[in-house]
Amino acid sequence: MSSTAREHDDTVPQGTTLLPRDLTPAQLKAAPVLASVDSLVIDELTDEEYDAFVAALRS
Repeated sequence: MSSTAREHDDTVPQGTTLLPRDLTPAQLKAAPVLASVDSLVIDELTDEEYDAFVAALRS
């Protein structure tokens, strides 16, 4: 491990980036806010994909 790698204590170990972790108050304040669930809608979805997407959002 290089000295540069050790300087980044806020990084997440490789392979765990999709796992939830506690955010610091500063990170939480800086996190993006979704104004509307409609922002997640993807125009190119088939009807079946759209129905599955909506069902997943509601669960």
